[in-house]
Amino acid sequence: MTCPECGALNSLCKTRFDECLALEFSDLRYGAVHNLTVCAYMLQHSSQLSREGWLYERDLLREFIVEGKSPSVIRQQVKDSVDSGKRAFKFTSRDGKPVIKKTSWKKTILDIRMENAEDYCEDVTAWAGSVLENAETVAIL
Repeated sequence: MTCPECGALNSLCKTRFDECLALEFSDLRYGAVHNLTVCAYMLQHSSQLSREGWLYERDLLREFIVEGKSPSVIRQQVKDSVDSGKRAFKFTSRDGKPVIKKTSWKKTILDIRMENAEDYCEDVTAWAGSVLENAETVAIL
């Protein structure tokens, strides 16, 4: 059985995501790529996001990867626009339906090695880059 959204074997993607977050919050070396982990995972699991939220996450990932912006620069840049009291859209899905057409992702979160921080950060960066490449061409519903 595979995840209907990302295609990860045995639908272990959510378990692996939780493991990644635990590592990232407990060890700063792993946490260096936290921004990429969250964006890539959410883009591959579009049922958790609204259409606008998915587009926002895709643009955010592009800023991290293509433009090389740091999380602190992004936080400063968007602090008002993502404030729930000021934002004109919802990030999360109301109905739990995917907002993109089913796609074959080249990499999933299961492709990440977790044994050491160096390999982990390298793999998360490669996965996020692959997700962005796919997300740039995927059909949005």
